[in-house]
Amino acid sequence: MKIVDLHCDTISWLQENDQTLWHNQAQYDLKRAKDSGIYLQLFAMFARPAEPNTVLREILKQVEKFHAEIEANQSWIYTLNKYTDLNEPDNQGKLAAVLHLEGGECLGNDLETLRLLYRFGLRSLGLTWNERNQLADGAAERDAGGGLSRLGRRVVAEMEDMGMLLDLAHLSERSFFDALNYYRHPVLVSHANAFALCGHWRNLTDDQLKALRDHGGVIGVTQVADFVSETQPGIDTMIDHIVYIADLIGIQYVALGSDFDGADDMVIKDVAGYRNLPEYLLRRGFNNQEINMILYQNALAVLEKVLPGP
Repeated sequence: MKIVDLHCDTISWLQENDQTLWHNQAQYDLKRAKDSGIYLQLFAMFARPAEPNTVLREILKQVEKFHAEIEANQSWIYTLNKYTDLNEPDNQGKLAAVLHLEGGECLGNDLETLRLLYRFGLRSLGLTWNERNQLADGAAERDAGGGLSRLGRRVVAEMEDMGMLLDLAHLSERSFFDALNYYRHPVLVSHANAFALCGHWRNLTDDQLKALRDHGGVIGVTQVADFVSETQPGIDTMIDHIVYIADLIGIQYVALGSDFDGADDMVIKDVAGYRNLPEYLLRRGFNNQEINMILYQNALAVLEKVLPGP
């Protein structure tokens, strides 16, 4: 079994709590991830929005933590910089780690900072967290109706040129549609669900889901209880989102994005619970081919187009 998970906040958690990736008290560690079939993981760095230089210092500490943990566990995990790294003989049987930045506050007004972080291994970026920043309006600004700034458009264009994944999670609706206009590659929505089933402001409307399909992207269905159901969050209601999205736009656009260590209340409590997910999907009528698409193939198809390698 292979699983691609498009979002966890474990690196931020480890840096804050001075623990290790191999084994810890968080929702995700390498030992449980390997036992559960995790094949590729996007590891998010996050710092609460603040003055850009302050945030940058926090993010650089997390960059260091990420690479230190990769080095300490190099028999089990490696940094994926380009898609072809998956095929390297030395990487077989190991977990691929993609470094992601959640929120662009640390970039300030400098494209050079983005390029520097790329040199440090950054391969995926979400422009905002929930609030407005210098790049775009976040999802919490939904009443303001703002989209990408001029700087945000320049950042998106630079990401496209460098071959960096664009994550539309946490964006306001206008920012979401703006980003699709300025980025030609397939996109990720790393961790969100269907607004039609759960009216949380971080979930995607049907129009957003259809636009995601038209752009060739994928949505990582998330396990955060607040995004699953307002009344009965659980694994079955999480799978309701997978069924709904697959019926609306096609199963080839559905992936997984847990948000482990980004929220306390999860319908799958930790990464160890992933080992049971294929059986739950089978019971809901998905066949083995469809299950593999959800678990890893759809997400890998996007990575292959954006991070192809030389």
